[in-house]
Amino acid sequence: MARARRTALQLLCATLEDDQALRAKAKRLGVVRRQGKVDAYALLVTVILGVAVRGPTAIAQLGHMLSQVTGVRLARSSVWARFTPSFRDLVRHVLDAEVSRSRSRDVRPPGVLSAFRDVIAVDATVAKVHDSLEEVWKGTRRNSAKAALKVHTWVRAFTGELLKYKVTAEAYGDCRAFGVDHDLAGCLVLFDKAYSSPSLWRRVTNVGGYFLTRLPLDRDPEIVSELRRHRGRARKLEGRSLRDALAGLRRKYVDIEAVFRCRVRRYGRDKNRWVTETFRLVAVRRRNGTYEVFVTNAPPSMLPAEVVASTYRLRWEAETFYKTAKTGSGLRELPSKKQHIVETLVYAALLRATTSMQALATFRVEVADPIGCPVNPGQWQKWWNQQLHVLLNQLAGVDARLAVDDLARMLADPNVGRPTTRFAFRAV
Repeated sequence: MARARRTALQLLCATLEDDQALRAKAKRLGVVRRQGKVDAYALLVTVILGVAVRGPTAIAQLGHMLSQVTGVRLARSSVWARFTPSFRDLVRHVLDAEVSRSRSRDVRPPGVLSAFRDVIAVDATVAKVHDSLEEVWKGTRRNSAKAALKVHTWVRAFTGELLKYKVTAEAYGDCRAFGVDHDLAGCLVLFDKAYSSPSLWRRVTNVGGYFLTRLPLDRDPEIVSELRRHRGRARKLEGRSLRDALAGLRRKYVDIEAVFRCRVRRYGRDKNRWVTETFRLVAVRRRNGTYEVFVTNAPPSMLPAEVVASTYRLRWEAETFYKTAKTGSGLRELPSKKQHIVETLVYAALLRATTSMQALATFRVEVADPIGCPVNPGQWQKWWNQQLHVLLNQLAGVDARLAVDDLARMLADPNVGRPTTRFAFRAV
C-alpha cells in the first residue's frame, strides 16, 4: 500500500508531503485522538483523490472509496463523523503547502512578456451552499440562493496553478478580497471589470506591481498625454474626454495617458482623502469600428499596444481553472449543512484543480508541445479524473497505463485552426 500511495503522490506532482509527516501534523491538529479503524492519512488521500458527483451521492461515494483504500467497511454516519474541524485544518494545510510551493517556483513568462516576473489572472467564482448556512455565507440571490460562498483566486496564467485563494460570502466585494502585498512586485495582474477601482490600481502600483484590465463604459477620464505618434495631420487628443476623443477615430491603436481619482483610505490619524493618478489607456479598434479600452500601468516598453488585447485574453486561464474546479473537481456540489465540512470539500476541490492544472502544464511542456499537439483542457480534465479513480484502484490492487504519445493525440484540441492564446506566447 505504501508503494501505491507513493505512485499516487508522484502522479499528483508530489501534492502531499511524506505520509509520516502528515500523520504527525494530524495528531498536532487533533485529527487523531486515538488509533481507530481508519488511518488519518488514508482518509486524507481518499478525500483529495475523490471526485464528488452530483447531489448527496457524494457522501456514499467517499465512503465507498474509503472502504476500498482502508479495507474497512464504515457506515455513512461514521464516515462523516471523521470530517471534523481539525480534519478541515489538515486539508487546508496541504492546500496551503501546495500554494506556497507554487508561489516559490520561478516561471518566467515567454516571449514579449518576459519583462514581467509573472502573469497572474485574478477572478472569483460562486458556489451555492445549503440555505441554513446563510448566516455564514450570505448570498445575493434571495429567491434562488439564500446562501452562497465565493472563492477568490490568483491563478498563474501560463500554468493554471493556484497562487492565492480566499473563501468569503457571495456578497463580499472582489476588490476587498484581493489583498495587495509585496509579492506582486514585478508581476502583471489581469483583472476583469469587477476590479475596476482606481484605488486598487494605485495600491498595486505602490508595491511595484503591474495590472491590466478593461475600462467600463461608464468611465470617461480626461486625456493628459499621448504615448503614440501618428503621421500627418493627426487629431490632438490631449485635454479631451476619452469617449469624445474616440468618436470618429479610425486608428488601429490609441495609446494615451488619462487621469483618475483614487480614494486613499485613512491610516492612523489621517482621514480619507482623494488624490489623482495617471494611468495608461490602450484602445484597440474592433472590426465593427468600436474601441475596446484597456487600463494598465505598464509602460509601452514592457507591454506594447499591439499585444495588449492578446495578453488580456490570458485572463481566461482563471475561467479554465474554475471550470476544472466546478465540473471536474466537485466545487459545484457541496452536500452538507455544516460549515467545516463544506470548507473541507472546497479546499479539496481547489487542491484537485490546481494539481490537475500543474500536471497539464507539465504534460504540455514535456509531451504535447514537442510534437506540436495543443491539448484541450476539457479533454484533459476527463482523463485526469479517470486517473484519480485509477489511483484508487491501484490502492485496491488494480493497475492501468497509457503511452504518453497516444495520450497527447487523444487529448488533442480539435480546433487546430484556432490555437490558444497561451500557444502564441510559447518560447521559440
